[in-house]
Order: sequence, then C-alpha cells, then structure tokens
Amino acid sequence: MSEGFAGDLLEAAEREIEGERGNLGRAYKELSDGYRGGGATPDDAALSRDHVLAYLAARLPATYAVSEETLGAIAAERPEWEPRSVLDLGAGPGTSTWAAVATFPSLESAVLVERSSSMIQVGRRLAERSDSAALRSGSWRRGGVVGAELPAADLVVASYVLNELPSGQVDEAVAQWWDAARGELLIIEPGTPAGFARISQARTRLLASGATITAPCPTDFACPMAADDWCHFGRRISRTALHRWVKSGTLGFEDEKYSYVVASRQEPVVSGPRVLRAPQVRSGHIRLTVCAAPETQDVVVARSKRDAYRWAKRARWGDAMPLEFS
Repeated sequence: MSEGFAGDLLEAAEREIEGERGNLGRAYKELSDGYRGGGATPDDAALSRDHVLAYLAARLPATYAVSEETLGAIAAERPEWEPRSVLDLGAGPGTSTWAAVATFPSLESAVLVERSSSMIQVGRRLAERSDSAALRSGSWRRGGVVGAELPAADLVVASYVLNELPSGQVDEAVAQWWDAARGELLIIEPGTPAGFARISQARTRLLASGATITAPCPTDFACPMAADDWCHFGRRISRTALHRWVKSGTLGFEDEKYSYVVASRQEPVVSGPRVLRAPQVRSGHIRLTVCAAPETQDVVVARSKRDAYRWAKRARWGDAMPLEFS
C-alpha cells in the first residue's frame, strides 16, 4: 500500500492511530484469538477503541490488498463495465469501498453496512480524507447483513463476512446478497479449508440461481477441486513499522491467503485456465497446476514455446492463462 487510494487509506489510518499505540498489541491479540477460534468481530459492548485501532494497524492493509486484487479481477474480465453504485456488506471501516472506488472510477454512490458503531465512526473519519466523492458521501447503515432489507447496487461486496455467520445462514445470506446485485457480487473469505468450503457453497447456490461466474473460475462447471484440497490465492503485503510492532513480527512482509468468487448477471466471460499454485520453474520448462474445469490439470510449458514460456515465467499464482496458450 504505497500509491493512490491505497496510500491515502494507509496514511489516514496511521493518523487515526497516532499517539494511541500503547495497548494495540494486546488488543490485536484479543481480536486474533477470537478470529482463530471461529468467532466474529466483537459487538459494540466488547469492541473497544483499541480493538478498532489494532484492526486498522494489523488487518486493514491485508484486507485492502485482497479487495483490490479481486476487484481488479472483475475489471480485467469486464473492461467495459462501469458500475455506478457499490454496496459494501460487513464494511468494517470501509476498506472494500476504498478499493472499489480505486478500481472503478465510475462509482458515484456507496452504501456501507456495518454492525459496529465504533467501526462506522472511524470509517467516516477515514472517508473524509479520500479524494473520492462517492466515498466521502457514502451512506453508512448500522446493522446486520442478513434479514434486513438491503438496497440494490451494481456492485455488491461481502469481504470476510460469511465466516462470521452461523453455517445455517450461509444460503440465506448469499441469496439476499444476490438479489441486491444488479451486476456483480464479490464474496471473499480466508484462504483456509473452512473459508473455501463457504465459498464453494456460495458458488453452488449462485449457479443454481442463474448466475454466471466472472472470476476466478474459468467456467461455470462444478468445481473440480478434490475433497482434500481447497482453492485459494495469495497476496504478499509489505508491513510498516507499526504493522510489525502490533503483530510482534520481525519480517517486513506477510502473505495473505484468500478464497473468493464473483457471480454475475452479465453475459458469461471467456477466460483461460486459472493458475492454482505458484509456478514451478525447472530446467528448460515451467510446470503449472491450473483449473481448467471440469478438471484440474498439470501443464508443462517448454522453453521452446517462446511466447508461452515468456508468459509463464511472469505468471503468478491466481493468473488466468491466455487462451492462445491453453
């Protein structure tokens, strides 16, 4: 996070934290222990200002980066699409909306739904520092993401939300979010077996409702992932000094693993197989594991295939293989 909207958000978050570092390490540990135990973000009665600031320091950089990456996948697959409105569900301090306005300058309005009044207060202050009129004038709604009436929007984003719901509410939530989406629905979850299981369940529900899949899946076939495996991707995040301090970390980076699905009401896109693992560079060839639903495949790209090899050498985990090379 160093340029443009990302840099503005990080700077705004650091200003919010300025002078209040004292208890953030302990507050982050409390949040982290809760998440690892399968719990949700605490409600207002248990969510202190230190918890909110610890979230800004330790989690916001990763959640922004993943939102930016996944929204970028939509823009890459649908370069002509210009959404006018975004609905951010479980918005926290508005992280995904910041990424959305950076990705889609066409956005004119934003509705952000968040159950924590503390997060909303901080989110509003962060938004005041943005150059985006849609973000500054965003409508914040305090409440849950299931059951209550949701406004329709061209783009609907639910980032790290399904994992906080009881398993019995997943289908209901996905159905309601899909009803609200006029164009694209993006759902992001942690890149764990449990996170992918919920993404897979959501994908099945969405396909049954008539959706097409924009990303990351190359087709609308049933997912070919084996029962003992899970589809996830990774994004490397640079850590600031504050980020390292709050997490008691020594490395200058961390790797955020995530799973996601984008469901669409638009015409199906045609894309190549998706790279499922980090490419393995060998002597004279590069080996790729790709999703080419209805199955996964191991693809060997020989150095003699110069154009394909040049692409494979630059390919990253999560990239779509150009159709001419697949």
